[in-house]
Amino acid sequence: NVHTPIIEGTYNYFPMFHHRVDLVHSHPLHTFYGFRKKMIRVLFSTIVLLIPPCCSYFLNLPTFPSTGKRNVSVKMASSPKRIFCYGDSLTAGSSPPLDPLFPYGPHLEQELNQSLQSSALSSSSSSSSSESESGVVVRWRGLPGWTASAMVEYMNDSTIGLRSALDAIRNPSISIVIILAGTNDIGSITSSMFDSRNSDLDESNNNNMESVKLVMDPIVRLHKTCLDCIGDRGRKDMQTLAVGIPGSAWQERNSNAAQLCADVNDALRQFAASEERVTYTDFPFLYQSDDIKWSSDGLHLSPEGYETLGKCLAQSVKEMCMEK
Repeated sequence: NVHTPIIEGTYNYFPMFHHRVDLVHSHPLHTFYGFRKKMIRVLFSTIVLLIPPCCSYFLNLPTFPSTGKRNVSVKMASSPKRIFCYGDSLTAGSSPPLDPLFPYGPHLEQELNQSLQSSALSSSSSSSSSESESGVVVRWRGLPGWTASAMVEYMNDSTIGLRSALDAIRNPSISIVIILAGTNDIGSITSSMFDSRNSDLDESNNNNMESVKLVMDPIVRLHKTCLDCIGDRGRKDMQTLAVGIPGSAWQERNSNAAQLCADVNDALRQFAASEERVTYTDFPFLYQSDDIKWSSDGLHLSPEGYETLGKCLAQSVKEMCMEK
């Protein structure tokens, strides 16, 4: 089932401007026209200030806080690094039977910024502190129930599409995109398969190769969309982090699903090795039914699991930042 997409972002609110209108003793028409001019100026200012947050709200775009700098000639190093997480319910933070969402994004941001602060405190060189001053801002867009192929199909959609988000976030543009997708593709493909232990080996291998391609092709397209994005500097310099598909209770019961997951992760690893700006990392922990990091449904993570995921991914992101 396709659920309503979960989209996170902060909006830049503006303080209300209080304009005092002084009514002086003069000709009634002068007083009226003076009052009207002042009210028009107040109304115009309010409309202009409300346009950015309103547009962000109605378009459901994940927005980043302003750097507070008006000078466009400021170097990019003085702006925060922007990281965008894109994927399915594991990015949104679904944790049945709990209703709230527990995305890993905030934990990733907190871990990265704490690491930067620690590095700044341990370093006495002022030249090495520009990175820590800029900080890291993480935003995410999770689509519960969505397959990677559906994400590609709606890539240009203004409310949920990956490309629309990449194009909307500028000054500075996104540095790293983390893509965690494929779990629903594997479930959809293997739900109608017979157990491979009871089928012919050659036929099973052929079917598995076709299934790997069905899962891999849309994931690769998501990554290449990011790689083809032209940033603020006028060049393609965006990096992506491919997170391996995690295990699940379904994979423990279905050998086809387990094998397909392993093969897709191998293919993702090979794809990352062939692309300079793509990094692969295994999902940081295995599925275990008695592990508190997993939800009772055997598919999603618990709040503790999402926290662990965010903290673990921080190490890969830090390494990517240093390599760049």
